[in-house]
Amino acid sequence: MRTAGDDIAEVLALLGVRPVWDDASRRVTGLEPIDLEELGRPRIDVTVRISGFFRDAFPHVVAMLDDAVRLVAELDEPDELNFVRAHVRQDLAEHGDARRASLRIFGSKPGAYGAGLLPLIDSRTWRDEADLAEVYAVWGGFAYGRGLDGVAARPAMESAYRRINVAARTWTPASMTSPTATTISSTTAA
Repeated sequence: MRTAGDDIAEVLALLGVRPVWDDASRRVTGLEPIDLEELGRPRIDVTVRISGFFRDAFPHVVAMLDDAVRLVAELDEPDELNFVRAHVRQDLAEHGDARRASLRIFGSKPGAYGAGLLPLIDSRTWRDEADLAEVYAVWGGFAYGRGLDGVAARPAMESAYRRINVAARTWTPASMTSPTATTISSTTAA
């Protein structure tokens, strides 16, 4: 609501996927990959950290984003032109779990909000960055997507986060004071 869908459009654009619209209802009814020739660049692997508000308000959008990742991962394209496929294949070879290999949407566990950092910082009980990183991972290591509603997935999150080359946070005037923005991270190397 705060970004009017700009963050979702950015994720789809990086993946090289376009929504299919129903003209009568003006709703998205499906997704289709953009042909690589038209796209003119490789498909970028994207990891999304969603807020609790986003998770609760837009489960259908979370499912659509997961569908987009899985659609791209299943395309028969060279690894150097489809980093999603390349990384899913790498993860699959490592652990053999196809669903885990395609997880790209993470957030706090169902019913929880935030990243857990503010209470830790306020308590002044942390010693170093490792303490902050541990709390962030414990709080944010839950996967979301079609058929997934906050499944514990810290290893998949950490695997996806290790590949991040660029991170962007969607900011709006309202999100400057309220941590409900979506963080988008992308990977550009196979």
